[in-house]
Amino acid sequence: MRLLPMRNTFARSSLLPLLILSLVVVGCGGSPTDPGRRTLPRALSEQELSLIASDNIFGLNLFRAIAEAEGDTNIFISPLSVSMALGMTLNGASGATYTAMQETLELAGLTEEEINQASRSLINLLTDLDPKVVFEIANSIWYREGFNISPTFVDVNQTSGSTMPPTGRLKRS
Repeated sequence: MRLLPMRNTFARSSLLPLLILSLVVVGCGGSPTDPGRRTLPRALSEQELSLIASDNIFGLNLFRAIAEAEGDTNIFISPLSVSMALGMTLNGASGATYTAMQETLELAGLTEEEINQASRSLINLLTDLDPKVVFEIANSIWYREGFNISPTFVDVNQTSGSTMPPTGRLKRS
């Protein structure tokens, strides 16, 4: 097959970028953004899958509510961080407050123990997923000096992996 010289400047100018793009795509292997791992080291439990689905729904609802309230502005939030902070608070809630928070977080159908267990195991999974990545959670519980906080509340949050010890007291100024 004999290639004919291109006389049309438009054809040359539009094909050259396509050729360069093709070479770049073919030549790029081992992208630094390629995660390498395509599967998890273990199967997720039913409670973990439910918690992930709940967090996704909550995150989208949160983003939608903020976007509606803020209008046409840029929004930068971490729905997972908000969910984890509210999950810590949920551990201290009871009655109607607990029910309302559980519904807001889309956690209906999961017991408090299932929520905390799934949270703890997902945090452990993320922490150990890639030895080249440091995954740390810096949540903590802060309360006013003189406020009596339940040791059980603190313990549940620390054992669920949601917060790091110690909790802190805020002094009145």
